[in-house]
Amino acid sequence: MHCTLCGSENRDNAKFCDSCGGSLDRTVTRTGIDPDLDAVRKAFHDRYVVESLLGRGGMGNVYKARERTLDRYVALKIVPEYRAKDAQFIERFRREARIAARLRHPRIVSVHEVGSMGPFPYFSMDFIEGSTLRALVERRKPLPQEDSIAIVVEICRAVAHAHNKGIIHRDLKPENVMIDNEGDVFVMDFGLARAAEDAVITTPGMIMGTPYYMSPEQLAGEKLDERSDIYSIGLVLYYCLTGEDLFRADGVTAILAKHAAIQVRELVKENSLLPPNLEDVLVSMLEEDRNMRARSVKEILERLTLRRIVALGLAATEGQPLPAENTPTVAFAETHASPAEDSAIVVAAERRKARLRSLLDSF
Repeated sequence: MHCTLCGSENRDNAKFCDSCGGSLDRTVTRTGIDPDLDAVRKAFHDRYVVESLLGRGGMGNVYKARERTLDRYVALKIVPEYRAKDAQFIERFRREARIAARLRHPRIVSVHEVGSMGPFPYFSMDFIEGSTLRALVERRKPLPQEDSIAIVVEICRAVAHAHNKGIIHRDLKPENVMIDNEGDVFVMDFGLARAAEDAVITTPGMIMGTPYYMSPEQLAGEKLDERSDIYSIGLVLYYCLTGEDLFRADGVTAILAKHAAIQVRELVKENSLLPPNLEDVLVSMLEEDRNMRARSVKEILERLTLRRIVALGLAATEGQPLPAENTPTVAFAETHASPAEDSAIVVAAERRKARLRSLLDSF
């Protein structure tokens, strides 16, 4: 059975996709009846009050729980009992926790602890009350240009931090981005992340991740670097601006054929939903040849904020002229800004959060 959300193949009797967690049986919701819930509640009772299933993914099930000692909500990622005896799977699960624990950034979901309760290996992490980017776009598609860029800039900040730590995410997609009820953006699920020096598919011909959002080199099973994440972020930006997955097709072979057939530069220019002032950035992110692609997420950040669309909260639709490519600007966090620029950035951030909150309000 193929998942209609990510294209991954699953067991015929599976109810949730092992790759993206989406429902395979459309009569069952993502947070539907969980046969393991009673056993999980019993195993975790002394430390956590497990309330509900939030979703299922390839690396485990995620539950909303209240931590008794600190009286706070967390998300528990738990290995299902039927996979707990798979040593290779458990090592991958623990590696996800270790990698995520190395990353401390305001836009990355933090891991608190790792352990086992009864038959269930688990780790706890921040609980984000809000919506996935996928759910937001599906209800509001397409997103306004300013909101799309604001979300992608926050994704870039998170991914740039991971890259600075030598970590490639490898599974960036709308399902792995959360917008909380305050309008903040978070990147989550480092289940497929690898250290840059070890970023190669472990089994020849094996493809791990969500095919719709994979770079061509990842689909080909080649060694990956930062530019693979850049490609995925470009697809996320395209999705936000158009409401469509650029490479949606039935199966990996069909997706690869689409990669070969679509000329991204012409597509970007012809699509009326894509703003002309973003054409060059999108093309630089979505070059099929990674040697032609933007080389770092920081470069993408600088090019997006150069236009002052996000950094100063001004959109082209508001009649503001865009600065020339060589115009100095407050493009990145390390840039030294004047007090006036600092104030403008704070105002822009609050405005961005207010806009994203308004998108969530009618859910």
